[in-house]
Amino acid sequence: MENLSRRSFLQAGAAATGTAVLAGVSPLAGATADAVEGAATKNAVHGEWKTVPCYNNCSCDSSRCLLKCYFEDGVPVKIRTDESGDDSIVQPQRRACLRGRAAISDKTSPMRLKYPMKRKNWSPDDPHGELRGIDEWERISWDEALDYVAAEIKKCLEKYGPHSMLSCTEMSLRNCTWDAVYSLFNYLGAMTNVHGEISWGAWNAPASYMTGAENNLAACDALTFSKTELHIMFGCNWSVNKSGLAPYQMEYAKQQGAKFIMIDPWFNPTAQAFADEWVPILPGTDGALVLGIAYHQITNNLYNQAYLDKYCVGFDAAHMPEGADARDNFKDYVLGTYDGTPKTPEWAEAICQVPATKIRELGNMITEYDNVGFFGGMSTTKHPAGEQFAQAMYTLAFMHGTVGREGSYVSWQGLADSGISSMASEGACMGGGDIYPDRPEPKPTFYPTRENSCIDILHNENPNWDELDMANQWQEILDGEYGSEKWPGGKRKIDVHLIHNGGVNDRLNSMPNVNAGIKAWRKMDFVFTEDPQFSTSAQYSDIVLPACTLWEKTPMAWTYAHDIVMWNEPAMDPLYESKPETWIADELCRRLGIDPRKVNPLTDAERAYVSLAGSKVMVNSTTKETKPMVTITQADLDEMGVEGTPQEGLCNLADFKERGFYTYPRRFGDDLMTVPYKQFYDDPEGHPLPTESGKFEIYCKKLSDMVTAMGYTELSPIAKWQFGKKQGVGCQTDEYPLLLWTPHSLARAHGAFRFTPSLREAFPQACFIGEIDAAARGIKTGDKVLMSSPYGKVLRLAQVLPGIVPGAVALQDGGKVNIDPETGIDLGGCPNVLQAPEYSGQGYACWSGTLVQVQKYDGPLEVGADKDAAFILPRGME
Repeated sequence: MENLSRRSFLQAGAAATGTAVLAGVSPLAGATADAVEGAATKNAVHGEWKTVPCYNNCSCDSSRCLLKCYFEDGVPVKIRTDESGDDSIVQPQRRACLRGRAAISDKTSPMRLKYPMKRKNWSPDDPHGELRGIDEWERISWDEALDYVAAEIKKCLEKYGPHSMLSCTEMSLRNCTWDAVYSLFNYLGAMTNVHGEISWGAWNAPASYMTGAENNLAACDALTFSKTELHIMFGCNWSVNKSGLAPYQMEYAKQQGAKFIMIDPWFNPTAQAFADEWVPILPGTDGALVLGIAYHQITNNLYNQAYLDKYCVGFDAAHMPEGADARDNFKDYVLGTYDGTPKTPEWAEAICQVPATKIRELGNMITEYDNVGFFGGMSTTKHPAGEQFAQAMYTLAFMHGTVGREGSYVSWQGLADSGISSMASEGACMGGGDIYPDRPEPKPTFYPTRENSCIDILHNENPNWDELDMANQWQEILDGEYGSEKWPGGKRKIDVHLIHNGGVNDRLNSMPNVNAGIKAWRKMDFVFTEDPQFSTSAQYSDIVLPACTLWEKTPMAWTYAHDIVMWNEPAMDPLYESKPETWIADELCRRLGIDPRKVNPLTDAERAYVSLAGSKVMVNSTTKETKPMVTITQADLDEMGVEGTPQEGLCNLADFKERGFYTYPRRFGDDLMTVPYKQFYDDPEGHPLPTESGKFEIYCKKLSDMVTAMGYTELSPIAKWQFGKKQGVGCQTDEYPLLLWTPHSLARAHGAFRFTPSLREAFPQACFIGEIDAAARGIKTGDKVLMSSPYGKVLRLAQVLPGIVPGAVALQDGGKVNIDPETGIDLGGCPNVLQAPEYSGQGYACWSGTLVQVQKYDGPLEVGADKDAAFILPRGME
């Protein structure tokens, strides 16, 4: 390697990208070296390590790791991770996984957009929308591109009004990847959100209303997690989903004697590494399993009646809330007292395929341990009426009778690492709050609370709630209406003519029913995307604007984990002609006659200062007391060139920037050890829960009313088994007999890192199918298989696995759409081509249980190994 120059190294990496061609796009032929070489900063220090963000969302806000990148003359050369301290359980190193360690390939990917582009056959007067996705491209200047975009926004506003525009980013203003263009659309009054949920499934409302918990703050931390003797874990794959710290924390717990029972359709990497026992189960049937366990425990007196009487309402007829029908209690439902159907282990086996003998064993096992934890992965409720499993799991935990005691827990967000409660991102992206109270706050973009939304629906025939549904937004655009027939006044009318995609969010690729999405996008008058890479959304746009990555823009203190705040400064000059979203938004504002500061109130320097000043450290998990993280002097303010107030913090600013991160020192027994509901457990009268009854609500009418008001699902106040009408177990047909679920992959974090050659080679996008289902179809590993659903077709290579439950198949999330124009078959392995646009409960997407068929394919199309597949690049831009 000594004789290999940086340029040769980069050219070699760029050339190893594959050669196949898709209509409308073309492969790369060594395109990154010149650009990366040209990104050298004039004043760069030869051979410098810099902290850079690994900003992908590994597991919905709870996992971020440290990356250090070595730059030579501004060129990223190699990666390292956290090597500080003694790497103990109280102060673990924040080590990056394989995704983070491949970050250089991601930031310098052949998929990086070089310059603004216009679709060749698009014009303002004749958009030729039918050519989106397959058209050629031509390079244009920034001025031309921004003029086009501003003119189309102005035309759409004047002709159709603000609600004719949809801004697709899914970004709230607290997000470290905040997109100021999104705030521009907010300012204009466009639709800038979709309601419902795509990541958390159905957990939010049951957790909030049954326990009064605030999302992940009700989870135990790593130190109390290690005190649990038995972990019952539904749908847990932390080795992939969290990957960084979680496997270390699980290994430590095992060293302390913990036992892990993993209940999952797949003998996944986490189960392989940590499970004492794997229990295979059909996707979406965990609720039936829990009801079978509850039946066994109730009929054998294996539950804690005294705890239920003291801390809960709704378990039996004698402890129902005032005004509730005494017959509608959980115990009698499980016993079948009134409906005539006892929820026996045999009844559960017929649904979930877990043998009745195993269900009884699990019921017995739970009672044999004093400290038991119950964890439900987010995916376990991403199916029709998913709330019922959340209700059931919480009820089973309450039946054990130890929730609120150290060593026992019930949670769905995983570990709350505590330590840090940073406000960095939120403070940085909004108007400045208390720091700059005279600055205008951009229009808030948080999802409306479920409770407030339902109050609007119940009491207002025309609620101020112009948001499409997460799962069904493309069909709603095509149909021209959204919502539910059960809403007062029925569905709402919608007429979308312009779509914006930004915020490093590939909305067209990442939502269900991609084929309907392509139809909707081709129907638009205008579509534009700003993104660092040539995403699917960019491919189906008219104008594409190259955006910077976080390695190339605003300095910021930020976090998306619970125990660390990191610092990053621009590590390299923007590649090619890419620009930060703040610059793009400012330029669009000027063209639209809008004061940019009304959309983007802070300068980059001010945003960096607010992120520092807003970083707080939680020093007591019970009182939620926080202290400023960093000391900021007047000299620091002068150096940053901002107005502000000096403050005393827990660390020195210069040291924080040099080290690149801050973590709060931990020890067993400190004030940060989290035991959710401990105050209530110790003194239920003096510290009632913030629920309507002040207790744990096994019978929760507020939850039932809220979900039912949404108009998608009628939910019982107690955990009752409910079948889906179009999706999930019980809905299979001869044409579509299998249930699809879409686990995460180490090749990607959602869509991030999917353009990284080494990860594509190490973790190919295959159809995971079990041995029994494969044998019935004559399928072997490596065979081409056609995966079909009522919504689309995907061609993949098969990977036959012994550890897949019969009746289910998997296609990991994040694959990029690559539609063959002749057949309509996706060659890129995107599961959203197959996914049903089903929504349920609170309006969440039902990712698990889409009905599919898998068959051996002998047609003319070819699909090879992912490592040999070409990147989809804009044709005409070679």
